Amino acid sequence: MRWSLGVAIALAVAVVGVGVSTGQQSLTPGPMRVEQVRGNLYVIRGPFNPCAPNGCGPRSVDDGLLHEAGDVAVLVTSEGVILVDDKFANHVPDILALVRTITPQPVRYLLNTHHHMDHAGGNEGMIGLTEIIAHRNVRENFIRNNQPGAPRVVFTDEAAVYLGGVEVQAHYFGRGHTNGDAVIYFPELRAIHSGDLVIDGMPVIDYGNGGSALEHVATLDRLLALDFDVIVPGHGRLLTKNDAREYRSRLERMNRRMAALIDQGVTRDQIASRLDLSEFGWEHTVSTGTFMASVERYYDEVAAAAN
Repeated sequence: MRWSLGVAIALAVAVVGVGVSTGQQSLTPGPMRVEQVRGNLYVIRGPFNPCAPNGCGPRSVDDGLLHEAGDVAVLVTSEGVILVDDKFANHVPDILALVRTITPQPVRYLLNTHHHMDHAGGNEGMIGLTEIIAHRNVRENFIRNNQPGAPRVVFTDEAAVYLGGVEVQAHYFGRGHTNGDAVIYFPELRAIHSGDLVIDGMPVIDYGNGGSALEHVATLDRLLALDFDVIVPGHGRLLTKNDAREYRSRLERMNRRMAALIDQGVTRDQIASRLDLSEFGWEHTVSTGTFMASVERYYDEVAAAAN
């Protein structure tokens, strides 16, 4: 699981998916599937597995949850398809086959929400088929982590794609899950793809690639300023704007709780046993184990901010 930093984080984050509290435990292991979000916007979820894509490990064996790679958004226009994310490299043929069940139109553009391989590993196969667009930090993370398929078109703050009379916007609002997270906005449909800035589980912070739990809150504030009411999250069921507000509130409360524990003298070595995730409803989600694997880095960030 430590082939490279980028691969390790991608495999860890790919466990994010169906949380215990979401009422989706009726899902059963199975292949990818397409769901209509609204209008000509669809999401491809799955495949649904009892363990992470790299196999069962100490954090995922018998956890009673289903695990899936990143959600793919599919926007169909009269001139072609715009995709958001492309899962792992081996998923590309199935993604394209599912797109063909929706429309015969070709994929014209692919937008990456970030570089993790459960979201952008498919770039390796897609880069010869379409143009890939991402934040400039995503390209830099691809190159630094030796990932194939680095996007050739990058932006700094925002970008827009116009196809078939439809506008799709990409916004960079700041650090959070990584240093390159993009929010993809479908203004006419009042919908977004949040990438892993909002997921159906607890937040995961990739400190090795510029993530920040503290700055994540401000980034979510900017995300919430968009006019939308439905979210295709990085992983899991469709969410609402109210879900994102609650997600932001819980993260802010956890940050304050971490600061209080540090102020009380809790040490870095003690923090894993002293941070009670049940205070925030995150004690048993498919991303809880991944978060706890870097809880000491979280401690370091909050401690440094207090000094």
